Amino acid sequence: MLYVLTALKCEAAALTGLPGQVVVTGVGDRCIPALGKTTLAPQDRVLNIGCCAGKMPGLYLASCIENLSTGKRYYPDIRSDSVLPEMKLVTSSSVVTEVRDDLLYDMEAALICEWALKTIPPSNISVLKAVSDDGTKMPSANDITRLLRDHLPEIEETAKQLADEPARQDYEAYPERLADELKLSQYMRNELASLWHYSAVSGRSNDMEALLDNMRSEGRIPVKDKKAGKEILDEIYAYLR
Repeated sequence: MLYVLTALKCEAAALTGLPGQVVVTGVGDRCIPALGKTTLAPQDRVLNIGCCAGKMPGLYLASCIENLSTGKRYYPDIRSDSVLPEMKLVTSSSVVTEVRDDLLYDMEAALICEWALKTIPPSNISVLKAVSDDGTKMPSANDITRLLRDHLPEIEETAKQLADEPARQDYEAYPERLADELKLSQYMRNELASLWHYSAVSGRSNDMEALLDNMRSEGRIPVKDKKAGKEILDEIYAYLR
């Protein structure tokens, strides 16, 4: 089953003809009760679609979603056959009024990823966001519906690919020795697993391994403490962005 999750009814109004089931979650942390009523199975797929704030108009595939409240980061699948531009998305608990050129802003995606990843792998999740404003003026409901309808062909293609794609075999897990060498907490181990997966699906496994080899040759791995391990993890993230 493909679940198409969107925050607003005016967004859902544009999403006619998509495969799967459209679920209106509500805005921000109001999505949590709706997510709790949606039961995922391990082979289900999730497509989060909606509007966001940003400076560059267009429809984007979120390559990384960061929760500004917790600092946690999530890495949905990067589809090799997608022609959509990629950008990092940050989820804020409040409306953002100032935006950066290289970021998108919403209020639900990180919460959706946290919920979904308890059951399904990153390869079963995609997040599409259309820039509707720059944070200085909120668009009307009609504006949002029209915007998503303008992007409906690309949305339909992504939804169809996600719904029809056969289940993938898991990618080779990162060596447990690496997490031990970095002295990672359990949450940071989960983030390393997501980065390892991201490097595989984006075709950058060799880059990842070369970066780690260089760090070892420089004597930076193994690390002395968790703080140094977190710094290595952040450097891996920045390298793969």
